[in-house]
Amino acid sequence: MTPYFRVVPMNEARAIGFFTSLFPDCSVQGPVVARLVEGPKHGSVRFSVEASFPRYTPGSALAACNARKVEGLKMTFEAAENYEGLDAYRVLIIYPDGGATHLDVRVSIR
Repeated sequence: MTPYFRVVPMNEARAIGFFTSLFPDCSVQGPVVARLVEGPKHGSVRFSVEASFPRYTPGSALAACNARKVEGLKMTFEAAENYEGLDAYRVLIIYPDGGATHLDVRVSIR
């Protein structure tokens, strides 16, 4: 499991992840798919296909792709109304090349 920690404001839906898989020319390799393995206890998770800016590290061969929007899978978390505290869930992200990542998502709702 890969740890993934984010902070979300109370009573707001917030995009907390964006997943894409790009070729060196910044074109999309194909769709990224997510499977909710274990849902949150104090909120909900939504996945949507959208265009956004990727966030490759400066040393990455794909860092130039950060300058333009590309299609990918956005993960949005929304806490239960007036809930403040911690929540967690697990997600399986499947990339077009067949690679996959399990994310152990922890959310602090404040």
